[in-house]
Amino acid sequence: MKRTTAGVLFAVLALTLTACGEEKQPAGSDVVQTGGATSAAPGATSAAAEADVAADVKVTKCDSNSYTPKITIEVTNSSSEDARYAVTIAIKDAEGKASGEALFAKNRMTPGQTVTEEIPGDTPVKGKITCEVARAKRLPPK
Repeated sequence: MKRTTAGVLFAVLALTLTACGEEKQPAGSDVVQTGGATSAAPGATSAAAEADVAADVKVTKCDSNSYTPKITIEVTNSSSEDARYAVTIAIKDAEGKASGEALFAKNRMTPGQTVTEEIPGDTPVKGKITCEVARAKRLPPK
């Protein structure tokens, strides 16, 4: 009887400890790719899919000479299907601190299509800035 009670207590303790931790999302979990790519485990985001979508976006200009930062990006649909893109560009000040973001959305891009667009930052920043792709999503077209 003591072994059974100890076993039950151990099982309850183990379940309690595993349920107490904060659930961490995998790196790049906000990067989504639809279409031809499949992963080994259902629901898992593969590193290849993350790199593929992020590789579709290039920051070609990052300028803060005016009141509002202006970022020029080039987005290319590298998939074999029409897709919708949603991109967030992180803007950092000269010290490397987050200072805002710029958003890009395109409802339908055909395979191989490239769109170049100047997008405004959401917050005024004085001085030198740097820009990088924070999130990129490729979704089914609307």
